[in-house]
Amino acid sequence: MQCPVGVTSPVFLNSMTEHLNSNLLIPTAVGSSVGAGQQYSVEYLSQLLKDKKQLSAFPNVFHHLERLADEEISKVRVALFQFEFTKEEMSLPEPEGEVQITTEKVFVPAKEHPD
Repeated sequence: MQCPVGVTSPVFLNSMTEHLNSNLLIPTAVGSSVGAGQQYSVEYLSQLLKDKKQLSAFPNVFHHLERLADEEISKVRVALFQFEFTKEEMSLPEPEGEVQITTEKVFVPAKEHPD
């Protein structure tokens, strides 16, 4: 599918769009559960990033595909890596025994580490 950058023949665009769509926008059914029953995996995110890199070979040619790829990458990243952290106060057990303060002397060679 070699074509110079900037060529916008309908046949080339259709074949490139079909190729990218077949690889780009198909979520994998493995991973953490997301909103509307959609599930994503790290492998899917990896494939999206590879497809985004392939799209970068044709700058300013596939504007909508680039936008769709960016949106999908953002959506998958949020679904995979955003965790809800609770702000509960930490509860520690009561201390046992006497409180000890320890110190340790560390030797650092001054010639090798002058700062």
